[in-house]
Amino acid sequence: IASTQDDTIISKLKPANLECGPHVPGCMNGTRRDILAAVDNWVANIEAPNVLWIKGYPGVGKSAISTTLSEKWRSSKYITSSFFFQREQAHAMTPNALWRTVAYDLARRHPIIRKYLVTALTADDSLPSTLNVDELFRQLIHLPLMATEQASETVAIVVIDALDECGGLDGWKSDHRMGLIRTFKSWSSLPGRFKLVVTSRAEHDIEQLFAITTHQPLEMFAGQRVNSESTEDIRSFIRHELLQIVARYPSLPSGWPGEEAIDKLTKQAGGLFIWIKTLLALLKYGEPQRTLRQLLRPGTGGIASLYAWVLHAHFPNPSDEDLGDFQLVLGAIIFTKSPLAITSLTSLLAMDSSAMEFICNGLYSVLDYKDTVRFHHQSFVDFLVNPEECPKPFCITRQLANQSLAKACLRSMNKHLRFNICDLESSYIRNCDVPDLDVRIKNCIPADLSYASCYWVDHLIETGFETETYIDVEYFMNHQFLFWLEMLSLLERVNTGSSMLRSLTSWMRESGQDDSLAVDMQKFMSAFASPISQSVPHIYLSALPFAPRGFGVSRSYVTRYPRTLRIRQGGLQNWPAIQHILSGHTSFVNSVSFSPNGRRIASGSDDHTIRVWDAETGATVVGPLQGHTDSVQSISFSPDGKRIVSGSRDSSLRVWDAETGNMVMGPLNLHYSSVYFVSFSPDGTRIASGSWGDTIRLWDAGTGEAVMRQGHPTSTSSTSISPDGKRIALGSANWTIQVWDIEMQMTVTGPLRGHTGTVSSVSFSPDGRRIASGSDDMAVRLWDAETGEKLTGPLKGHTGRINSLSFSPDGMHIASGSNDNTIRVWDL
Repeated sequence: IASTQDDTIISKLKPANLECGPHVPGCMNGTRRDILAAVDNWVANIEAPNVLWIKGYPGVGKSAISTTLSEKWRSSKYITSSFFFQREQAHAMTPNALWRTVAYDLARRHPIIRKYLVTALTADDSLPSTLNVDELFRQLIHLPLMATEQASETVAIVVIDALDECGGLDGWKSDHRMGLIRTFKSWSSLPGRFKLVVTSRAEHDIEQLFAITTHQPLEMFAGQRVNSESTEDIRSFIRHELLQIVARYPSLPSGWPGEEAIDKLTKQAGGLFIWIKTLLALLKYGEPQRTLRQLLRPGTGGIASLYAWVLHAHFPNPSDEDLGDFQLVLGAIIFTKSPLAITSLTSLLAMDSSAMEFICNGLYSVLDYKDTVRFHHQSFVDFLVNPEECPKPFCITRQLANQSLAKACLRSMNKHLRFNICDLESSYIRNCDVPDLDVRIKNCIPADLSYASCYWVDHLIETGFETETYIDVEYFMNHQFLFWLEMLSLLERVNTGSSMLRSLTSWMRESGQDDSLAVDMQKFMSAFASPISQSVPHIYLSALPFAPRGFGVSRSYVTRYPRTLRIRQGGLQNWPAIQHILSGHTSFVNSVSFSPNGRRIASGSDDHTIRVWDAETGATVVGPLQGHTDSVQSISFSPDGKRIVSGSRDSSLRVWDAETGNMVMGPLNLHYSSVYFVSFSPDGTRIASGSWGDTIRLWDAGTGEAVMRQGHPTSTSSTSISPDGKRIALGSANWTIQVWDIEMQMTVTGPLRGHTGTVSSVSFSPDGRRIASGSDDMAVRLWDAETGEKLTGPLKGHTGRINSLSFSPDGMHIASGSNDNTIRVWDL
C-alpha cells in the first residue's frame, strides 16, 4: 500500500502528455566506436569533470549518439534519465519539464532518491509547478542526489540532447534557455559520480557556459576536419542501407552501386549523417538508379546543396500557385507558436487537403507529417530561412510567413467566431461551475480557432502594414471583439488580453491608422477583466452595459444587443482611472510592487501576509502567504519576476516563489528590529535590506548567506542600489549620505553633508552617476555619485518632509512626494 501511495506521489513529477525520449534511431552496430569508447572512459573516471559536452555541426549524428547512450545505460547498473529537446515543442519542452522528467526517472531507479522526493512532495505538492528553475533543480535534483551520499557506489547519468533547441526560435534570447544554462552550472558542483551528458551545436551562449564551467569536451567534426573514424562509419552506414534497397529491387546487381559510387557518396557526405539519411530517403522512395545518378552529379555535395536538390527535384517547374502553397505551408510549420496537427494546419491555412498533401509528399525526405507536422532535422529549417543558401523562390522570410499566419488567424476567427459559441444556457453560474464545459469547448472550438484566438496579434506585430490585413483587423474590431472575449474567457487566457490589445494599438499607430477603437478595446478589457474571466454571458450582461457610452466599444456594439441592461441615469462618462480594487487583506497594506512584466502585483500587509494579484483581472493568484509573525513592511520582485522578497516588523526577511507561493528561502534573521526596506539587485544575485536603528545588510540571493553588514552611528533611514548592482547609497538620520561599494564592503563616497534633517529618501539616477536625496528639511539635493560633489540644490518648494524620490527614465526629471500631500516634478 505504501509503495502504491509513493507511486502516486512520484507520478506527479512526470509532465503530462509530453514525449521527450529519442526521436531518431541509435548508431548502427559497429559505428561510432571511438566516440562511444571516449564516453565510456569518461563515465568510468570519477575524478573527471562530471559534465561532458558533445558538440558538433548540425547533422553529424549527435542525437544518434544520445539515443545509443540512453538505450545502452537504461539496462545497466547506473541510474539514468534522458531528455531530447525539439525546437518545435519549445512551449512544452521547458527546463521545468526537463528536471521533472529527470527526477521522475531517478526516483523510479533509486530508493533513497525516491524516499527523499516523496517526503519533499508530501510537504509541498506544488513544487513541480514552480517556474523558479533554480529552486526546482535544487529541490528535485541537487538535494535528492546528495541524499545518496552514504551509498557512494551510486552513479547517476543524465543525457540531454540538443540543448541548442531549448527556447525554440528565440534561441539564446529565451528565458527558458538562460534558466537551463544556470542549472548546468549548478550540476558541475555535484560529486563526480553524478554525470551529465549534453549535446548541442556550438552556439555562442552555450560556448560561454562551457568556457566558465568545468567540463569534458568531445567534438564531432565535419567537412574538412572530419576524421577517418567518422568517414569509415559513414561508409559502413551507406553499405548497410544500400543493401536494404537492393533487397527491394531484385533486378539491381549484387553490390550495387559499387565501391566507386560509395566512395563518392562518402566524400560528399563530409561527415554529415543527416546528408546520407536524406539521400537514402530519396533513394528509398524514388527509382534508385536514376535518383542516384542525379545525386552523383556535380553540385550536390554538402547539406545545403542536397536540400536545394530536394526542392528542385520534387518541385521542378513550380507554378506560382505551387510556390505560394510552399511558402504558406513551410512558413507556418516554422513560425507557428505551438505545433499543430496536419488537419488543424490545413484548416487554419484554408487549404485544400490535396494541396497540403502535395507539398508534404514532395518533402517526404525531410518532413514528418503523420500527426503533428515537424521536420526531421533542424538543419532544414536553417537552410530554408537562409537566403544565401536556399534558392530564392523557396526561401522563407519571417515577415511574409507571419503576415500569412496573421491573415490565416483573422480568417479563422471571421469564419468560426459567433455569439455564445459554446451554447451556454444560463448566465446564473460561472464558467467554472458549468459541468460539461470541457466537452463543450472540445466540440465547439476547433484547434485552429483556438490557436488563432491566442496568437493572431503575435503574428500581426511581426508584419508591416498591408491593406488587406488591415481590412481584416478593422472587421475584427468592429464585429468580432466581444466574440473573441468569449474565447479568452473559455480558454482561460483573459490575463493575456490587455497585452495583446496594447500590441494591436502599437501596430495600428506605427501603421498610421486611427487607433481610437483599439485603445478603447484595451480599456474595456482592463476595466472588465474580472467578470469577463469568470463568466462568458457577463461580457454582454455586466461589461457592455456599463462601458462609457461615448466611446468606440459602446458605439460599435451596444445597439446589437438591445435586450440587456440600459443605464437611464448616471453611468460612466469616461473610463475610470481605477481599474481594480483588490480586496482580501484584513489590515493596512504597507507595500505593493509590480512584477517586471507588469502582469502581477505583490502586496504586504499588517495582517502578516503577502498576496500576489493578477494585474489584468484583479484576482488573487497566489496567497495569502503566511510565515511572518508581524506586519509585512516591504516587498519587492526579483528582476526576472520569479521571486518575491519580503521584510517584516518581526525582524526577518523571507523569499517566496512568485508562482507557487512556496517559501524558498528564510527566515533570514540577522536584523534586530523592523525590516523597513528590501530590494533585489538589478542582476538578481543580491538582496539588500534595511532595518530601523540597526544596519543595512546584503544577502546572497541564491544561498541566503549574509555577505555585507554596514552600520551607521545613528539609524539608516533610506537606501538605493545603483543600476549596476555594485553600490548602495545610504541616507541617515545624522543628516548625511554615504555610498558603499558592495564587493569591497567600504565607503567609497561620503559622508555627503548639506541637509539639515534626516535624509528620508535617496535614489540613483538611471545611469548611476548621480544621487538624488530628500530630507526632513523639505529640500531635494543632487550629488555626483563618484566624487560627492553637490550638483544641484537645495531644491525648495515642499512644506513637509520628503518621503520619496524617483528619477525619470531619461534622468532629466525627479519626482518627489512629501508629507505636505503634494508631488512635485523638478527639471534638473
